[in-house]
Amino acid sequence: MQQTIRATKDAISSRLPDPDAPYYTNNTCWAIHEHQNCMKYRRPDSDFIKWKWKPDDCDLPAFNPSHFLHMLRDKTMAFVGDSVERNQMQSMICLLSKTVQTL
Repeated sequence: MQQTIRATKDAISSRLPDPDAPYYTNNTCWAIHEHQNCMKYRRPDSDFIKWKWKPDDCDLPAFNPSHFLHMLRDKTMAFVGDSVERNQMQSMICLLSKTVQTL
């Protein structure tokens, strides 16, 4: 029982303001489909793009696309699931797209 409580506690996280955000937009990433374009359909705020995820008790470094691609060289990565995983994959493509263009 105590192990379950600890696992739940470790999964707690928060969102913090990110002055470097956004890392990509609807205009800079080809992987965002038209029906997912919040700006085009006039979402009333844009604050949602200026936050970062921060797991509790963990110092998570900023994503480094070049380092990520180096670590994944000659490996396979799969996203399995539903639309949430599809959104994660699209976000990954957007984060990597500028690096891939410069290689």
